Amino acid sequence: MLTRRFFFHAAKQTRLRLRQNGLRGLATAPVPPTPASTDVIRKLLSIVSSDADLAEYKATYGTPGVRRTTVIKIGGEVLENEMDTLVESLTFLKEAGLFPILVHGAGPQMNDELEKAGVEPRYVQGNRYTDKTTLGIAKKVFLAANRKLVDALAAAGVPARPITSGVFEAAVRDLDVFGYVGEVDTIHSDAVRSALDAGQIPVLSCLGESKTGQLLNINADVAARELAITLQPHKTIFINAKGGWLEDGVKLPKLDMSKDYATMAARDYTGRQGTLLKLNEINTLLQALPSTSSVVLTSASALASEIVSGHSAGTVCIRGGDNVDAPLHFCSGKKKVGLMGARGYVGRELIRVLGGHPELDLVVASSRALVGQKVLDLATAPPLNPHTNRPATGVYHTPLRLNPELAFSSLDEKDLATAPIARDVDVWVLALPNGMCQQYATALDALHEPNQVVIDLSADQRFNKQWVYGLPETPGTRDKLRGATRISNPGCYATGAQLGVLPLLPYLDTSVPPHIFGVSGYSGAGTGLSPNNNEAVLHDNLIAYKSVEHIHEKEVSHQLGTRVAFMPHVAPWFQGIHLTLSLQLAHDSTMSEENVAALYQSFYATEPLVQVLPQGVPQVKANACKHHATIGGFSVDRANKRVALVVTIDNLLKGAASQAMQNINLALGMDERLGLH
Repeated sequence: MLTRRFFFHAAKQTRLRLRQNGLRGLATAPVPPTPASTDVIRKLLSIVSSDADLAEYKATYGTPGVRRTTVIKIGGEVLENEMDTLVESLTFLKEAGLFPILVHGAGPQMNDELEKAGVEPRYVQGNRYTDKTTLGIAKKVFLAANRKLVDALAAAGVPARPITSGVFEAAVRDLDVFGYVGEVDTIHSDAVRSALDAGQIPVLSCLGESKTGQLLNINADVAARELAITLQPHKTIFINAKGGWLEDGVKLPKLDMSKDYATMAARDYTGRQGTLLKLNEINTLLQALPSTSSVVLTSASALASEIVSGHSAGTVCIRGGDNVDAPLHFCSGKKKVGLMGARGYVGRELIRVLGGHPELDLVVASSRALVGQKVLDLATAPPLNPHTNRPATGVYHTPLRLNPELAFSSLDEKDLATAPIARDVDVWVLALPNGMCQQYATALDALHEPNQVVIDLSADQRFNKQWVYGLPETPGTRDKLRGATRISNPGCYATGAQLGVLPLLPYLDTSVPPHIFGVSGYSGAGTGLSPNNNEAVLHDNLIAYKSVEHIHEKEVSHQLGTRVAFMPHVAPWFQGIHLTLSLQLAHDSTMSEENVAALYQSFYATEPLVQVLPQGVPQVKANACKHHATIGGFSVDRANKRVALVVTIDNLLKGAASQAMQNINLALGMDERLGLH
């Protein structure tokens, strides 16, 4: 196992070599200013959108006549499958006056050519074993890959210079063990400097030569490491097809080597020696760079924002430790959120609500059914009816602050015990079916992270006194939610029913339970096939189900401390709930409709997510896609001491996702309305 002492020694040696070669300063060499086009300025403004981004951009690129470079290592799979996206990003950087230095691999291309030649690929400690046959193929493949990238840039109007030799002077690492694999001794940067001075993007292949002229194969990660150590760029970027560093299928937003390296290096990398090599190379590089530097693993599409702004859509790797400055490339500073169970309609709305929150960053979205799909694609597409696969409702056009590269992963409760991301997440949202969330809650409890918030949208914790029941409008609950770390989100019907009962609760005749007639859109039946979400069955129809002992009947009775009678139905519309409540008063009353309306207005006067209509009846379609509940339709039968009223609520929002966000905001000490607009 390579120790931290080894890495610090390597860093010291490379700094010494750097001084001997006299190569410091390439990253800030003076250059003439380059005028930017209107399109480039527009794109810059779209990326540098926040005050923090603006400050970062001005500090980094705002000095006239100073050249800021970045070393970008490009994986062979990206060259093979994402060339157009890569070239588009590089074109923007060049037009914006920035100076990328490219070094590329060609692993998949090498494997294809070796297979054609009948040569079985072999790896030793993450390095490709390179005999003379493999070396000859490597030379041909790297030259072809280099030319392909240079030609693609030229076709886009971006001047690039192929540099396929003369940069990496190397020694044979161990001929018997690795074959003709080189360990870089010296970086000759004249060709790189010349290309930059000529306004060209240097494109380097990772082939080296020994002092005697022997051609050597150099691992692309090793080549990028040595190039960055020598050139001291402003930023170092590794572009891969995964868009970051994945552990157990989850992209990590950050790797702090002072905390994470030892644990990660000790994991079993059988069959993945290249991953361990990359981890070691990044760690070595960070020890040799200034403490403010970072190494970022990201995608081709996110490249521009990685370099121009201070935020990352990929994985930011930092040296870490107690005595280092904050890195120039930083994570968002937002609270990180993980979502378990993102497939259903509620999961989709949770993603959308999180995407509208200025202080939260969704970093994990787990769904076995959606693994590999982009989260943003789901959030911006209409929900589909499970029977017809046709849109159930329209597309919303609200801009979302979601990482465009975030893809769905699959985490089970066992993964939470070992995945580094599990402890790094600030808020876990459990949006799995009833009966499934408990095992995840238990796994998160076992992490013993005292400040980590867990909110359960299922019914699993709604009767658990150790969890805060998250209906903020209940007197005294808001104070309990502030700083809470375990929150049970109320059910959709249960939310509307309690909001309808609470103001009159002290006046009720408890011998006569409140009667609640509920009608929900079919999204309440979920995304599985059921008669209750079959549009053909629901057409011109209303279906009663679970008319006694519904879970929400038990929930409302438990929370209010008085028995209620609840009768749910499903209707042909997609989302939204209508509740008609009949409440029996305990004593003779002179209450009028106006008195009751005034009571409700007073009770909810300061509640941001409850609206009271003193006149008129709330409409489901008026409340659909809204974050608040609406109460109205007040009627009073004085002779029989009975009050009737109507509550409408969106079952997916205030009945689920919006309420979860309200509770998260309160738990984190934020304005409870953040993200709900």
